Amino acid sequence: MPVSIAPDIPKTHIPTQIPLPTGLPIGDVNAYLFLEPEPVLLDTGINSTDSLVALRRALNHYGLTFADLSKVIISHPHVDHFGLSGAIAAESRATFHIFEPAVPWLADYPHPWATRLHYYVRTLFKQLNLPTDIVDPILTYYQSIQSAGSAVPAERVFPLRANQQVQMGPLSWRILHTPGHTSTLTCFYQPETRQFLSTDMLLRQTPTPIVEQPLPGAPRVPCLPQFIQSLQTVRQLNIDIVYPGHGRPFTDHRALIAAQLKRITHRKEECLALIKAGHTEVAPMLLTMYPQYPPPFRFAALWMLIGYLDLLKQEGRILEETTRGVLRYRPA
Repeated sequence: MPVSIAPDIPKTHIPTQIPLPTGLPIGDVNAYLFLEPEPVLLDTGINSTDSLVALRRALNHYGLTFADLSKVIISHPHVDHFGLSGAIAAESRATFHIFEPAVPWLADYPHPWATRLHYYVRTLFKQLNLPTDIVDPILTYYQSIQSAGSAVPAERVFPLRANQQVQMGPLSWRILHTPGHTSTLTCFYQPETRQFLSTDMLLRQTPTPIVEQPLPGAPRVPCLPQFIQSLQTVRQLNIDIVYPGHGRPFTDHRALIAAQLKRITHRKEECLALIKAGHTEVAPMLLTMYPQYPPPFRFAALWMLIGYLDLLKQEGRILEETTRGVLRYRPA
């Protein structure tokens, strides 16, 4: 049912939250359904039997099937957010819409996924000199979830562009490009009702800034600094209610942003202290800062650690050097 946290907004203007199981440590992912004037779905859940059954059941509650969906909006190309797109496409005439640079992830999913894994194996993990007991569980996990995504026929995929409007329900929502968690993440802001579909930009727990492969011949783009800039952008918006990609809706987005920035600063200083204590490579820093992470899920800790290093480099507080192809760090 539509959430009651926004009592002053007409029910027809409020997205219906549909929690879908992922089978991943993040827990359920939220899809959002708009019923009028035509059924529109924001995000789909992961490509799994449990998620498929849950989504069908939620639609059936409103007398709908996949065939009734007119439009599917994908916030960003992570498998928990677009995984069932192929199943929906097979049973409907819905059009699919995603931020323009992410179109290949929806229209040709296996190729960009393989390209990213190739970058991790052939370049990034070697540069970081990660031992096999760290690398192998991460790669095994990534390979295991490859089937959690699915592609949509290219002719049914249409690009979204930043700062344009997209119609969801009776209202137009402004498309915001908020890179950090991923370079192609989009959120959706409705200024008249002050509603914000934050997807994975704004969660109660700080989203992980996923390291992505750089463009050919270009340096890697630091993700955590991007995320912080996106937080600053969102902090300026007049928002009464946030509908996140995971968890329940919430208010007071500025307090949440302040808390997340405070924690990022604290963990960044912990990283700097390790470097000053003589840790020069990523692996020992990773195991010291995140000893509790199960090996298959250390990738999340690894991406955060790389983010702290990127911030410290940006601030001129550490130096990154390459010795025999391995990245090492020391105080500036």
